[in-house]
Amino acid sequence: MKLRAITGVAYFATLVVFYLLKIYVHALCFDALLYAFALIGTFEMTRAFKDKLTNAEKIVVFTFSALCIPLTSIAQNYGYGVQVSSACFALFAIATLSLFVFRYDETSPENVGITFLSAVYPTALLVILVLVNHIGVTPTMAKYGFNSNLAILLIFVVSPCADIFAYFFGRFLREKFPKKMAEKISPNKTTIGGIGGFVGGLVGAVAVYFIYNALCGSFENMALWLLIYAVTGVISAGATEFGDLVESSIKRKVGIKDMGKLLPGHGGVLDRIDGTLFATVPVYLIFMLVYVLTL
Repeated sequence: MKLRAITGVAYFATLVVFYLLKIYVHALCFDALLYAFALIGTFEMTRAFKDKLTNAEKIVVFTFSALCIPLTSIAQNYGYGVQVSSACFALFAIATLSLFVFRYDETSPENVGITFLSAVYPTALLVILVLVNHIGVTPTMAKYGFNSNLAILLIFVVSPCADIFAYFFGRFLREKFPKKMAEKISPNKTTIGGIGGFVGGLVGAVAVYFIYNALCGSFENMALWLLIYAVTGVISAGATEFGDLVESSIKRKVGIKDMGKLLPGHGGVLDRIDGTLFATVPVYLIFMLVYVLTL
């Protein structure tokens, strides 16, 4: 437990340092952290699947991981991040499918599917986080501090809050509410724990609203903006819990307990950011919706 706590503090400190570098130096600093997550996460995925991936498929996956995030990061500074990331994924797909021709004897539909999975999880999801890190704002969004700094803060506050509340709700209420959420995938997860996760997401988002706007935002039109924060928190909490189940399912399918050993007491990088990866998607979509509505 002590080792787990130390590792957790070190991980949190790393996030804080890179978040501050993003704010006071350049957004590319946070992209560098995401790049490290992508490379390490890709290594964890390919290692988990062991001999189910050929060397050629591993090369394709690692090439995608090595190129997509830095190219997207640079392009997003000029407003072309979505186009470049889409082009990277298209080229990755063509390269993967070409293995059916050039590596016919060793390529099967099963390992091509695993190749795609190893690219989407985590790199393709982290690319969305890169887009969030450089998200554009309208004058209205700027007035209320609704920018990339807030988006990153919401993701990395709501997701752990959802996990923490889910844990405590499940631990202390499971005897009264023992119904399992997904018994075959994660036997210890209960429905009441899942409800706790939604509560945690809501609490985390509301806390961010009051603290963030007290420091660098505005409390004008509180009802509307508080509602946006709350909706973001609840949906992101649901995405976090879904991400946890996705990774649990992958680990159960390949017969491993942790995706890696880089973070003692927590497992690998993917074990730590599984829910966060999926929470990124609704945050990005909600911010894009607000952007369109406030043009």
